Amino acid sequence: KTLEGKASPLYLGGLDAMTGSLTCDTVPKVSAMETQLQEATGWSLTIVPGLIDVQDFFRLLAAKRFCTSTWVRRPDQLDYIEEPDMFHDTFGHIPPLMNQDFAAFMHRFGEVGVALVQAGMDKVVLGLQRLYWYFVEFGFVRGANGSPELFGAGIMSSFGETQHAWGLQDRLMPFDLKSVMDTPFRTDVIQTDYFIVEDVVGLRHELDAWFHSLNLSNDA
Repeated sequence: KTLEGKASPLYLGGLDAMTGSLTCDTVPKVSAMETQLQEATGWSLTIVPGLIDVQDFFRLLAAKRFCTSTWVRRPDQLDYIEEPDMFHDTFGHIPPLMNQDFAAFMHRFGEVGVALVQAGMDKVVLGLQRLYWYFVEFGFVRGANGSPELFGAGIMSSFGETQHAWGLQDRLMPFDLKSVMDTPFRTDVIQTDYFIVEDVVGLRHELDAWFHSLNLSNDA
């Protein structure tokens, strides 16, 4: 109910499609979620203990594998949690991966990340991590009627973040790649900066154009 009239169909459509494996009263089974993901977009799931090295994260995304934790937050952490838990991953990240356009963006994001890590471009990798933070974790998307819609997994999996972000619609910033990549973020507090993506397919094309502008000899 917290998300009614606020969340993007890009997210809600995936959530509805996963009704068989995602319910509020039982612990989701990774195998059931993975089966639905594979049928919808060809993605799989990899169980991890928590945060993993960025190189491994990019490598898994490039292989169309998303990470999911198996530990669950305490009741007093429902408003905000710094490290991703199973609730964050399964109810925040996995539903939009049922969408072909978003799944394609994530795959390309992983490929670009792998190439940048291999090229030793640490500062550029940091910019890519910020892109992920401000879109995949805490982004808004533009709705069909032009209105802002909640999208990021960090918003969807936090009661406090949902209400906080929704109240800051008038302060949303355009999702300009350079601006986003130059904007630091903190993981230990509720966010103060939110960006809005106009179109997921368009963002993937922007990411491609930006990546090729770097003129790496081994462009992916």
